[in-house]
Amino acid sequence: MRVCTRAAALVALVSLVVAGCAGHRHPPSSGPTGAPVRGGTLTYSDVSFVTDTMAANYSANNLMFQLLDRVVYVDPKTDAVHGWLARQFTRNADATRYSFTIRDGVTFSDRTPVTAEVIKANFDQLGKGDPAKKMPAFADFVGYDRSEVDGNVVTVFLNRPNTNFYKVLSYSRSGIRSPVTLALDYAHQAKVENVVGSGPFVYQSQIPDQQVVLKKRPDYAWAPESWPNHGAAYLDTVVFRVITEPGLRAGAVQSHQVDVARGIQPTDEPALKQGGLQVISVAAPAETANLVGMRINNQVVADVRVRRALQLGIDRKAVVDTVLSDSYRASDSVLGHDDPLFANVSADIGYQPQKAAQLLDEAGWKIGGDGIREKDGHKLNLSLAASNQSVVFRPAFEFIESEWRELGVALQNRAGDMTFFNASATQPSTPLFGTRIQYNIGLGLLFGRPKSNLTFAKNDRLIALADEELKETDPVRLKDVVAREQRTIIDDQLALVLWDEVQVHAAAPNVHLDFTRYTEPLLQSAWKA
Repeated sequence: MRVCTRAAALVALVSLVVAGCAGHRHPPSSGPTGAPVRGGTLTYSDVSFVTDTMAANYSANNLMFQLLDRVVYVDPKTDAVHGWLARQFTRNADATRYSFTIRDGVTFSDRTPVTAEVIKANFDQLGKGDPAKKMPAFADFVGYDRSEVDGNVVTVFLNRPNTNFYKVLSYSRSGIRSPVTLALDYAHQAKVENVVGSGPFVYQSQIPDQQVVLKKRPDYAWAPESWPNHGAAYLDTVVFRVITEPGLRAGAVQSHQVDVARGIQPTDEPALKQGGLQVISVAAPAETANLVGMRINNQVVADVRVRRALQLGIDRKAVVDTVLSDSYRASDSVLGHDDPLFANVSADIGYQPQKAAQLLDEAGWKIGGDGIREKDGHKLNLSLAASNQSVVFRPAFEFIESEWRELGVALQNRAGDMTFFNASATQPSTPLFGTRIQYNIGLGLLFGRPKSNLTFAKNDRLIALADEELKETDPVRLKDVVAREQRTIIDDQLALVLWDEVQVHAAAPNVHLDFTRYTEPLLQSAWKA
């Protein structure tokens, strides 16, 4: 574990600034301590405007976490499961039946009661989808069969074991929506102004493509017991303001235009710290490490020797030391070091450029006149897609591109190009797909089932391991199963592993913040000194 250094105290109220501490389980609460200050407005700058509230990205998760409660909450520091809308919860021995006793007295912001019947309606829409509303099923509801209600108890029946179901229910997409929202089709549920939840904040207004304003719900009183604040939010108002350019986000915090900004570039961190601002590196133990999925049906990377050469051709430590910052840590596996199921496979992915060149030679790729390898009249020319939700993919791969060029591999770095990224998500023609992803469905299914957005290939070994993972209730045996999954992914060279996932935030020194295991800001407990 790295030793974290404290930033100089800039005001008496600030007792701790978490400044890029990468080797810990999860950061402590950041900013001033002591009695919370009530009132005021906090402006949070995010990467992109939320046009789809059910999208699987950080911007959507961060916004919807403030509006929608879940049935249960998984604590980021302990991984313990706590009741939220459910005051009690149990599962049977083989993890095929989960029961939730719903709290009394909870209402949505439109005063509609939160009942077991409403929870069932949410589960049915998540687990089965609704073709008439063009609502797809949520893929993480693996094995969902039905829900039944008995009084204030809703019981979920699965047609296969799924020990990860509590984690699924704690994810943003599983936020509970009111009957008036559930009645809408997908296109209308996707709009934030139509989302009615039971969360600590309520939608107030928006300027399209610029910002969304939330106001606190004064009667909120059903937060999970592990939260620092059990009642209504301390803040009166939260403004989610979109600043797409990362340098401008950092500048907005420096100039006090915003209180918090997500997606801070490593190059901006030193100036922010020197200016007395908080730089908060939030670990994401519920996510994989940052990966590049290799579409192994693509002819360019179909040969496992080529994929292994690309893996061995990356100097991860040099990427972190040269392009990133102390907020980041080079990956040693498919999962990050902060994940309790992490298994170290560093011996199989270490930087070995000579071995990488040898593998490419063996695979028949010979150096051409321009220095790029050729085979059967084709250049070894790869393209990379990655989302703009990560500000470091593009500069990191500019560095990796130079390393690969020495091996005779050309790279088209399209990281941050969202049009290309969205098209590549469903098209195997792009051989390299950069991402990090929550793996509530388990690593085996994420990489093993066909038509996955990571490999587009079936892997029978991983599918078999997924069956073991989702039925394993013993923590020691589960750790062994997930370790075998990680090793299989590396043995079969299904993904390049890069650096552990963190979300780096900048904040004014007077802002107190907590975060969830998915790095969402817990704004119900946030306050400003």
